[in-house]
Amino acid sequence: MGRPAASVSEWKLIRQAVLARAGWRCQACGVRRRLDVHHVMKRSQGGSDFDLEHLVALCRWCHDQTDAPYERGRLVVSALGAGQFTFEVVVRAGSTTLLPRVPAFAHVGKNSTLQR
Repeated sequence: MGRPAASVSEWKLIRQAVLARAGWRCQACGVRRRLDVHHVMKRSQGGSDFDLEHLVALCRWCHDQTDAPYERGRLVVSALGAGQFTFEVVVRAGSTTLLPRVPAFAHVGKNSTLQR
């Protein structure tokens, strides 16, 4: 079981703060439309709606890639603190080996560092 979720009114304020901190851009690719707030650590795994250091602004496409199959390439987001994150696409090379690669879709956002 995960941690408690923010109320609707609390989430609106949290979302506003995260998107404003990101300059109203996807922190992975820099796009300004269809922005979501992604939990770097899911609530079911101990994350929190209230921990802004683990909430990142992503466009819908980048957000979808955080749950993509490893065979296709999954966007892995890591929190560095102070609203900064690293982004890495991880692809399954064989049956068990995972290899990082530079995402073809990603640009370095205002508050992000792309892992190479």
